[in-house]
Amino acid sequence: DGEYAAMVRAQELRQAVRSKLEDDNNGSGSHSDEDEEGDVNELIAKELKEQALDLKATTTRQSTGSAKLSTDNSVAKGKQHKALEDSSDMYLMMRLIWQYRGSMKAAIPGTILALIDGAVMPCFALIFSRALLALSLQDKDDIKRKTDLYANLFLIFSFVGGLAIFGKIGLFHIAGENTARQVREDLFIKYMTFEAGYFDDEKNGTGALTSRLATDAEDFNKVVATVAGISISTLSTIICALTIAFVYSWMIALLMFGCWPIQSYAQYWQARATWGASMRLRAAYEESGQAAAETIRNIKTVATLRREETFIRIFDEKNDTPHKGNVYSSLYSSVGFGFAMGCNMFINALVFYAGCQFIIHNWIDVMDMMYSLMATMFAAMSIGMLAQVSPMISKGAVASRGIYTTLDRKTAINSIDPTGETSSTFEGRIAFDNIKFSYPIRPDTKILKGISFEAIEGKSVALVGASGSGKIAT
Repeated sequence: DGEYAAMVRAQELRQAVRSKLEDDNNGSGSHSDEDEEGDVNELIAKELKEQALDLKATTTRQSTGSAKLSTDNSVAKGKQHKALEDSSDMYLMMRLIWQYRGSMKAAIPGTILALIDGAVMPCFALIFSRALLALSLQDKDDIKRKTDLYANLFLIFSFVGGLAIFGKIGLFHIAGENTARQVREDLFIKYMTFEAGYFDDEKNGTGALTSRLATDAEDFNKVVATVAGISISTLSTIICALTIAFVYSWMIALLMFGCWPIQSYAQYWQARATWGASMRLRAAYEESGQAAAETIRNIKTVATLRREETFIRIFDEKNDTPHKGNVYSSLYSSVGFGFAMGCNMFINALVFYAGCQFIIHNWIDVMDMMYSLMATMFAAMSIGMLAQVSPMISKGAVASRGIYTTLDRKTAINSIDPTGETSSTFEGRIAFDNIKFSYPIRPDTKILKGISFEAIEGKSVALVGASGSGKIAT
């Protein structure tokens, strides 16, 4: 029932009306071309109005039938369907990661390298602060000896950090690609098990399904390939930084630890904006993909009828909503990201001011403050890195719900399931006796209207009919 189908129906209607007028003119005399064209337009408008009323009534009955069918499916699925509806997107994303953990074996060594990568920065901060204090020494020999030592340590950190980052990114991306490929394969296999009525629904057209195969798996791939590695590195950084800070000054560490929820809220603000936008734009992109697929699939007919501009306009209108949504989401998300980065500067200034007051009151010395401050500053920077991947988390969570909506769906007719009853004998004789059929999504539209024929072994049977007469359904 898309744009192409509406165009074809309009062409058929115009031809039918012209044929009717020609028959009337042959019986009652001829009319001018202008009068004939006016009669055609008047009859078409009347017929379209009647079809619109019929379509409205049919749509209402279809909605009722679809709601009943959905309720029946809910009862059939039982707790599994209820769990999907009641579960949050984040829970579904964690469930998907656990389900496909077998495809993420490359992430095991990647996790070890991510932990090393996260520990490098706090340790570097500790050595860097010691190097700065070494420059304030009075003895030049001590300065040279200590700076040479710290320079060599910096060189070691560069090799270790570079190797850890290289391995972390590479291994997690391999795990993500393996997982995305397995998800796409499982989704495609699941599509093959669905009954024909599922694909008859306009929401499950070719463009929408291919869009889901491409975008959902890719969004989940980014969660595994990028978000997982950065999250593990950040966790390692936080643990190492807090350990160093508490060793040298528990007051500085406690103050910094109390400020981190402010950064977490800023990242939650950004993620919330992209989360809602991802859910809204998902359906909009599926509609535009469906319009493009339908147009390209029937491009010969579109070119024959010279309706290219019409379908270009329709495709642009379908893309207008996601475009505006992305612009709004980008602006809103940029405010959240700016707030998160501003929180880093504010927290560093606050901790530095508090540290100076602690020194004035002789609660800590300068070296302890430097060690704790540098470690916590680098930890705060690592937490700020999570703000860059929060849109990936929200899109991956929304994609996980879409994936499980397909994977958890049960079909009454599974053609590739080997279980079930099998016949011991097969004669090769098929008989149809007054068969009537309609798809569940359109119960009022009869596809087969009492068809009867017999197919005998060793003979060919040809089904001939106009488009939409039920040849494929038979």
